Amino acid sequence: MSQPLDGGMPDELIAWLSGGKIVVVATVDEDGWPYTMIMNWAVATDARTVRLSVDRRTKTLRNIEANGRVMIEVLGDGLVYAVRGAARTILEVMQHAPIPSAMVEVAVDMVKKDLVPGVEFEGPSFRWGALESVMGPADSRGFAELRGYVSA
Repeated sequence: MSQPLDGGMPDELIAWLSGGKIVVVATVDEDGWPYTMIMNWAVATDARTVRLSVDRRTKTLRNIEANGRVMIEVLGDGLVYAVRGAARTILEVMQHAPIPSAMVEVAVDMVKKDLVPGVEFEGPSFRWGALESVMGPADSRGFAELRGYVSA
């Protein structure tokens, strides 16, 4: 049973969203249908803000720019949260992304805990494999850019 939370994202969720963790981002397409994308460049900057790096070529970014509605499902070790908010592009092209990507900021307006008490959950994981030599260094630079961006 889901539990809505007051006060934004709890500390454990902010800590989990430090970059490099898999999240599922759902947007709303032009026909009103949910559209999902898995990503790992997601960083919480505080209890009410999540920043994402979104490939400029994707339908996800087009959906965000069209209506701004997003839901992020966070699946981690011992935690499952849904984070809803209004998203907007704050930087057209990130400096440290290995592909042309926009920086998107989500103003969090609702958080709910989706893990049923007593249930144990292990979050998904991934490895870059053959892409590690390129993506490993890019990850740390990209996460730092998401955390440290200050608008002009």
